Order: sequence, then C-alpha cells, then structure tokens
Amino acid sequence: MRDPDRGAEVIADDCAFEDVARGEKQPGKEAYKADYYRWREAFPDGLCKVENVIVSQCGEWATVEFRNTGTHTGTLRSSLGDFAPTGKRAEVRICSVMRVKDGKVVEGRDYYDSDTIVRQLGLVD
Repeated sequence: MRDPDRGAEVIADDCAFEDVARGEKQPGKEAYKADYYRWREAFPDGLCKVENVIVSQCGEWATVEFRNTGTHTGTLRSSLGDFAPTGKRAEVRICSVMRVKDGKVVEGRDYYDSDTIVRQLGLVD
C-alpha cells in the first residue's frame, strides 16, 4: 500500500500498537503514518505483500503475515541509529497480531527480525 491515509482509516484513534523489535509504542493513526513514512524514506521502492491472514473464531483477533522488500536508497531511521543508504536490497518477513473492534484496529504488535535487515544491508557482520 502506498497510501498511508487509506491504511490509517482502519486504525482506531486510541490504538495501542507496538513495534516489538524496536521496543517502540506507536499510539494511534499518526504514529501509524509516521512509521509508514520512516520505512518509505529508507526504501522508496518498497513493496509490502500480504502472504497470509488468520482471523480468530470470535473475529476479534487477526494475524497477518507479510513480506516487505525494497532497495535501501534513503536514510534508515532505527532504534540502532540512523543509517545512510547502502543501495542494497532487503527483504523482511513480518507478523502483525491485531485486535479489532468495530472495524478498527485497537491493539496490535509487529514482530520481525531486525538483525536480518541490518545484515542484508551490510550494516553488521
């Protein structure tokens, strides 16, 4: 998705989201959009492909597996610091677990391996 406003439409204003790998809380729509722009700055050609969606029997919880790919041509801002462009491609698999109420995400967590990203970009050995 290349439209963060469209994505933010399903995020509750008081959503309690957490990026587990970065240990970062991302409350509400604006935090969702800020995270989108952070990733898009680092990987302007980035693509996100949804690979699997699993919904709980009660319909309150959803787990989404997806894959982000892109070329690191912009500054990557991370919990480890800011990294200048490397020109290398990265691919990361992400799992989001979300609680949905009245059609909006009210709580969630993203899980992924940040070490894989920095190794693919040649930022660590």
